Amino acid sequence: MTSKVRKTGLAGAIGVLLMLQPAAALSAFEATPTSATTTSATEELLISQRGGRGGGGSRGGGSRSSSRSSGSRSSSRFSSGRTGFSSYSGSRQGSRQSTRSNRQTTRSSTSSNRQSARSGTRDTRQNSRSSNVDSRQQGRTSRTDQRQSGRNDRVNNRSETRRDAVNNWDRYGNGWYSGSNWSNNRPWNNGWYGGSYYNNWGWYPGQAAAWGLAGMATFGTINSLVNSAQSSQVSYIDVPNSDYTLFYPSVTATGDVVSFEADNGYDTVRFNANCRDGTLNGGAPLNANEAQLLNAACQVAFGQ
Repeated sequence: MTSKVRKTGLAGAIGVLLMLQPAAALSAFEATPTSATTTSATEELLISQRGGRGGGGSRGGGSRSSSRSSGSRSSSRFSSGRTGFSSYSGSRQGSRQSTRSNRQTTRSSTSSNRQSARSGTRDTRQNSRSSNVDSRQQGRTSRTDQRQSGRNDRVNNRSETRRDAVNNWDRYGNGWYSGSNWSNNRPWNNGWYGGSYYNNWGWYPGQAAAWGLAGMATFGTINSLVNSAQSSQVSYIDVPNSDYTLFYPSVTATGDVVSFEADNGYDTVRFNANCRDGTLNGGAPLNANEAQLLNAACQVAFGQ
């Protein structure tokens, strides 16, 4: 009786369950205690191995929740990652641009400094070179002046020696130039030369003004010089306002042409002059010295 009642009650319960939740009832009906026990043991083992992190049910739900949360976080991270990359890329680009600009500024400054230093060095070298050139030139000029001065001294000494050799009174002996009346003893015609001639030379007016010649030595001046030289037994006179020395005993005349010797400070030179035309060695005098020499020779030959 009891067994029949139990069977009837169990069948009724199963029927109720099937009506209410067919699938759940069917699962409950098909599940066996052994299977449930095995599954429960496996889950407990996994939980034990994982350090006891939560139960099976909550794990499953947590896994799905975690998956959804992870996906959300991944999406959020990816989204924020893209935003961060863009920001980082822009920042890095700005940093590169700033670095490039700084390098360019530094390069320009360095180039400018180098150019300035190079220019300063070049100027210093140029100044030093110019100073050295000036010093060498001054030294060269000084040496040239010293050599020229020494040469002039030697030439003057030789000229004095030559004049002394030429000024051998016995060489000329007594001639028309001897005595205080030497102009009257000239073997050619009497004197005719004077200022009226040299003032009419074609070159004289213009060149005399250009050379600053106020006039030529007169016969009286030349006569006094010759008389003084004769008294001292000297055979030359210094031509007034000139660098020439005239050896008056060497003067000879043929017609209007005069031949004579003179010392120019370096050598004893023979000249030919035309006292009527005012030429020296066939042409007009080249300077005031030659003009004065021409006049002195003509005064000795033809002066009055």
